[in-house]
Amino acid sequence: MTTARGDSLDRLGARIRHHRRQLGLTLVEVADQAGISQPFLSQIERGKAAPSMSTLEGLAHALGTTQAHLLDAVNTGGASDPGGAGGSGGSGQDPAHSDRVDVQRSTEGATLTRAEGTVGGHTRLLPGGPGGTQFLEFVETNHVPGRFFEHPGQEWLYVTRGTVLLEVGDSLTRLEAGDVARYNGALPHRWYVPDGSEACLIVARPG
Repeated sequence: MTTARGDSLDRLGARIRHHRRQLGLTLVEVADQAGISQPFLSQIERGKAAPSMSTLEGLAHALGTTQAHLLDAVNTGGASDPGGAGGSGGSGQDPAHSDRVDVQRSTEGATLTRAEGTVGGHTRLLPGGPGGTQFLEFVETNHVPGRFFEHPGQEWLYVTRGTVLLEVGDSLTRLEAGDVARYNGALPHRWYVPDGSEACLIVARPG
Protein backbone atom coordinates (compact mmCIF):
# COMPACT_ATOMS: atom_id res chain seq x y z
CA MET A 1 0.00 0.00 0.00
CA THR A 2 1.35 3.41 -0.89
CA THR A 3 1.55 6.19 1.66
CA ALA A 4 1.41 9.94 1.48
CA ARG A 5 5.05 10.40 0.47
CA GLY A 6 7.15 12.30 -2.04
CA ASP A 7 5.20 14.70 -4.23
CA SER A 8 2.00 14.15 -2.23
CA LEU A 9 3.63 15.34 1.00
CA ASP A 10 5.29 18.24 -0.83
CA ARG A 11 1.89 19.41 -2.12
CA LEU A 12 0.25 19.02 1.28
CA GLY A 13 3.05 20.93 2.99
CA ALA A 14 2.93 23.67 0.37
CA ARG A 15 -0.79 24.17 0.89
CA ILE A 16 -0.41 24.38 4.67
CA ARG A 17 2.48 26.86 4.33
CA HIS A 18 0.49 28.91 1.79
CA HIS A 19 -2.45 29.34 4.18
CA ARG A 20 -0.21 30.10 7.15
CA ARG A 21 1.63 32.84 5.26
CA GLN A 22 -1.60 34.27 3.90
CA LEU A 23 -2.78 34.70 7.48
CA GLY A 24 0.53 36.20 8.54
CA LEU A 25 1.04 33.53 11.22
CA THR A 26 4.33 32.09 12.42
CA LEU A 27 5.17 28.41 12.67
CA VAL A 28 5.05 28.70 16.46
CA GLU A 29 1.59 30.31 16.45
CA VAL A 30 0.03 27.70 14.15
CA ALA A 31 1.74 24.78 15.88
CA ASP A 32 0.49 26.00 19.26
CA GLN A 33 -3.10 26.33 18.01
CA ALA A 34 -2.94 22.87 16.38
CA GLY A 35 -1.47 21.23 19.47
CA ILE A 36 1.77 20.08 17.84
CA SER A 37 5.42 21.12 18.11
CA GLN A 38 6.97 23.80 15.91
CA PRO A 39 9.67 21.42 14.56
CA PHE A 40 6.98 18.90 13.55
CA LEU A 41 5.01 21.58 11.70
CA SER A 42 8.19 22.71 9.96
CA GLN A 43 8.79 19.13 8.79
CA ILE A 44 5.20 18.87 7.54
CA GLU A 45 5.49 22.10 5.55
CA ARG A 46 8.72 20.89 3.95
CA GLY A 47 7.20 17.53 3.00
CA LYS A 48 9.49 15.66 5.40
CA ALA A 49 6.75 14.32 7.71
CA ALA A 50 3.19 13.07 7.21
CA PRO A 51 0.54 14.41 9.60
CA SER A 52 -2.16 12.12 10.92
CA MET A 53 -5.83 12.83 10.18
CA SER A 54 -6.18 14.16 13.74
CA THR A 55 -3.24 16.54 13.32
CA LEU A 56 -4.57 17.68 9.93
CA GLU A 57 -7.90 18.57 11.54
CA GLY A 58 -6.08 20.66 14.16
CA LEU A 59 -4.10 22.44 11.46
CA ALA A 60 -7.27 23.13 9.47
CA HIS A 61 -8.87 24.81 12.49
CA ALA A 62 -5.72 26.85 13.14
CA LEU A 63 -5.64 28.01 9.50
CA GLY A 64 -9.36 28.74 9.18
CA THR A 65 -9.95 26.11 6.52
CA THR A 66 -11.15 22.51 6.38
CA GLN A 67 -9.42 19.16 6.62
CA ALA A 68 -10.99 18.24 3.27
CA HIS A 69 -9.41 21.27 1.57
CA LEU A 70 -5.96 20.41 2.92
CA LEU A 71 -6.37 16.74 1.99
CA ASP A 72 -7.33 17.66 -1.56
CA ALA A 73 -3.72 18.76 -2.12
CA VAL A 74 -2.53 15.15 -1.64
CA ASN A 75 -4.43 13.84 -4.66
CA THR A 76 -4.12 16.96 -6.83
CA GLY A 77 -1.60 16.61 -9.63
CA GLY A 78 0.97 19.39 -9.79
CA ALA A 79 1.95 21.92 -7.15
CA SER A 80 1.55 25.11 -9.17
CA ASP A 81 -1.53 26.11 -7.15
CA PRO A 82 -0.65 25.65 -3.47
CA GLY A 83 -3.78 27.45 -2.34
CA GLY A 84 -5.95 25.00 -4.20
CA ALA A 85 -8.12 27.52 -6.01
CA GLY A 86 -9.73 25.84 -8.95
CA GLY A 87 -8.04 22.52 -8.33
CA SER A 88 -9.76 19.52 -9.88
CA GLY A 89 -8.28 16.81 -7.65
CA GLY A 90 -7.31 13.30 -8.68
CA SER A 91 -5.83 13.06 -12.14
CA GLY A 92 -6.84 16.64 -12.94
CA GLN A 93 -9.37 15.51 -15.57
CA ASP A 94 -13.12 15.44 -14.99
CA PRO A 95 -14.23 11.78 -15.53
CA ALA A 96 -17.57 13.04 -16.86
CA HIS A 97 -15.71 14.46 -19.88
CA SER A 98 -13.31 11.56 -20.33
CA ASP A 99 -13.62 8.48 -22.53
CA ARG A 100 -11.50 6.30 -20.25
CA VAL A 101 -12.20 4.29 -17.11
CA ASP A 102 -10.42 5.75 -14.08
CA VAL A 103 -9.38 2.89 -11.77
CA GLN A 104 -7.66 3.09 -8.40
CA ARG A 105 -6.42 -0.31 -7.27
CA SER A 106 -6.69 -1.54 -3.69
CA THR A 107 -2.96 -0.98 -3.23
CA GLU A 108 -3.09 2.59 -4.56
CA GLY A 109 -4.08 5.92 -3.08
CA ALA A 110 -2.30 8.11 -0.54
CA THR A 111 -2.85 6.95 3.04
CA LEU A 112 -2.53 8.71 6.38
CA THR A 113 -2.62 7.30 9.89
CA ARG A 114 -5.71 8.01 11.95
CA ALA A 115 -3.80 9.59 14.85
CA GLU A 116 -0.27 9.70 16.19
CA GLY A 117 0.45 6.60 18.25
CA THR A 118 -2.34 4.45 16.80
CA VAL A 119 -1.57 1.04 15.31
CA GLY A 120 -3.33 -0.59 12.36
CA GLY A 121 -5.85 2.08 11.41
CA HIS A 122 -5.45 4.34 8.40
CA THR A 123 -7.30 6.60 5.98
CA ARG A 124 -6.98 6.17 2.21
CA LEU A 125 -7.98 8.88 -0.23
CA LEU A 126 -10.26 7.67 -3.04
CA PRO A 127 -11.01 9.36 -6.38
CA GLY A 128 -13.32 12.35 -5.92
CA GLY A 129 -16.85 12.70 -7.18
CA PRO A 130 -19.08 15.37 -8.77
CA GLY A 131 -18.93 18.86 -7.34
CA GLY A 132 -15.68 18.20 -5.52
CA THR A 133 -17.18 15.50 -3.30
CA GLN A 134 -14.41 13.77 -1.38
CA PHE A 135 -14.41 10.02 -0.72
CA LEU A 136 -12.25 8.43 1.97
CA GLU A 137 -11.79 4.84 3.10
CA PHE A 138 -11.20 4.39 6.84
CA VAL A 139 -9.84 1.24 8.42
CA GLU A 140 -10.68 1.86 12.07
CA THR A 141 -9.05 0.05 14.98
CA ASN A 142 -9.32 2.72 17.68
CA HIS A 143 -11.71 1.73 20.50
CA VAL A 144 -10.95 4.84 22.56
CA PRO A 145 -13.03 7.88 21.49
CA GLY A 146 -10.76 10.54 20.02
CA ARG A 147 -11.33 14.20 19.23
CA PHE A 148 -14.55 15.44 17.67
CA PHE A 149 -14.51 16.68 14.09
CA GLU A 150 -16.57 19.52 12.62
CA HIS A 151 -16.81 20.82 9.06
CA PRO A 152 -19.39 22.42 6.74
CA GLY A 153 -21.87 20.29 4.78
CA GLN A 154 -23.49 16.89 5.03
CA GLU A 155 -21.38 13.80 5.66
CA TRP A 156 -22.32 10.30 4.50
CA LEU A 157 -20.90 7.17 6.14
CA TYR A 158 -21.22 3.58 4.88
CA VAL A 159 -19.91 0.65 6.91
CA THR A 160 -18.47 -2.09 4.67
CA ARG A 161 -17.10 -4.34 7.42
CA GLY A 162 -17.36 -4.64 11.19
CA THR A 163 -19.15 -2.52 13.79
CA VAL A 164 -18.81 1.25 14.17
CA LEU A 165 -19.93 3.40 17.10
CA LEU A 166 -20.89 6.83 15.74
CA GLU A 167 -21.29 9.88 17.96
CA VAL A 168 -22.99 12.96 16.50
CA GLY A 169 -23.68 15.71 19.01
CA ASP A 170 -25.24 14.01 22.02
CA SER A 171 -26.35 10.88 20.16
CA LEU A 172 -24.56 7.52 19.95
CA THR A 173 -25.48 5.12 17.12
CA ARG A 174 -24.24 1.57 16.57
CA LEU A 175 -23.71 0.77 12.90
CA GLU A 176 -23.15 -2.67 11.39
CA ALA A 177 -21.85 -3.74 7.97
CA GLY A 178 -24.22 -2.46 5.27
CA ASP A 179 -25.59 0.40 7.41
CA VAL A 180 -25.50 3.97 6.12
CA ALA A 181 -25.60 7.16 8.19
CA ARG A 182 -26.01 10.75 7.03
CA TYR A 183 -25.58 13.76 9.31
CA ASN A 184 -24.69 17.42 9.47
CA GLY A 185 -20.91 17.70 9.41
CA ALA A 186 -21.10 20.98 11.34
CA LEU A 187 -22.17 18.99 14.42
CA PRO A 188 -19.34 17.54 16.54
CA HIS A 189 -18.88 13.95 15.37
CA ARG A 190 -16.49 11.03 15.74
CA TRP A 191 -16.49 7.26 15.44
CA TYR A 192 -14.64 4.32 16.91
CA VAL A 193 -15.01 0.55 17.21
CA PRO A 194 -15.82 -1.83 20.10
CA ASP A 195 -12.79 -3.03 22.05
CA GLY A 196 -10.69 -5.56 20.15
CA SER A 197 -12.46 -5.18 16.80
CA GLU A 198 -11.74 -3.57 13.43
CA ALA A 199 -14.05 -1.93 10.93
CA CYS A 200 -13.89 -0.50 7.43
CA LEU A 201 -16.05 2.38 6.27
CA ILE A 202 -16.41 4.78 3.35
CA VAL A 203 -17.07 8.45 4.05
CA ALA A 204 -18.26 11.02 1.54
CA ARG A 205 -18.20 14.74 2.27
CA PRO A 206 -17.92 18.08 0.47
CA GLY A 207 -14.43 18.89 -0.79
